[in-house]
Amino acid sequence: MKRLNRELSLVSGRCPNCNSNRVETRIDDDVFTYGNGPKAVELKASIPFRTCQDCQFEYTDAVAEDLRHEAVCRHLGVMTPKEIINLRKRQGLTRAEFAQRSRIGEASLARWETGEFIQTQANDNYLFLLGFPENMDRIMKRLSKSEAEPEVKERRGGMFRALFGVKAEEKRIEGLAFGL
Repeated sequence: MKRLNRELSLVSGRCPNCNSNRVETRIDDDVFTYGNGPKAVELKASIPFRTCQDCQFEYTDAVAEDLRHEAVCRHLGVMTPKEIINLRKRQGLTRAEFAQRSRIGEASLARWETGEFIQTQANDNYLFLLGFPENMDRIMKRLSKSEAEPEVKERRGGMFRALFGVKAEEKRIEGLAFGL
């Protein structure tokens, strides 16, 4: 609740309907549906409801949406956007640095951190493991090792020139072609 009150103080107190600054906030449980069809579930989040004292317009804002998003993440058993940001910041990395080291696309990471998308369970597990410094060290060692090795694959005309010392033409004759 303290965190919610802190976040509420950051929000502009202007009504989006009449621009009045006489807006009151109440915290209430919001029950909403996540998903559709037979797999839809009812979730609950305590969110701020804003009411303008001049025009009586009631609304929710970005803080409420973030809290609903967190409820969905908890339901799915994945990290919330704030947890992903904190994981990255604990390692002292910018988004670009974390993306480069983890080989997670920077755009994907940005979408997860802003709540635009929710990461898959597999990506969430990877993020969880990267939260342990020794695992990030292992990844870094693996990356530096792979960067030191020469490029093995060579493509020409949609075919691999050589596979395990056997020419691609011989593989094609055997019916094992890898080309398009």
